[in-house]
Amino acid sequence: MNDSRSDPADFLPLTDLCFHILLALGAGASHGYAIGKDIERRSSGRLNPATGSLYQALRRLHRDGLIEEVQQPRRITVDDARRQYFRLTPFGRRVFALEAQRLETLLLSARELKLVPS
Repeated sequence: MNDSRSDPADFLPLTDLCFHILLALGAGASHGYAIGKDIERRSSGRLNPATGSLYQALRRLHRDGLIEEVQQPRRITVDDARRQYFRLTPFGRRVFALEAQRLETLLLSARELKLVPS
């Protein structure tokens, strides 16, 4: 697990799946199935994570301290004891912000070269 001396840059670049997991958790705590559906929706179906790869990525992000397991949020009314809920940690937010900044810099470079429209 990460400690306060870890450098968020050490976790870059994030895989597509890990980036989308952190993005999905940006709105608040969620469980694996809902995270997978959010990823599928946000990527317009380009990413449809298999259960195994999704939960492997969740375990890795948890181990590294980017997300943490939490109790079922009060706003959730359906109770399913099998569901594990996760949320971003402050460290995970820093890692995500650095990755988003890295991607934005790449996109700006591509626009300067007229590789993508403005």
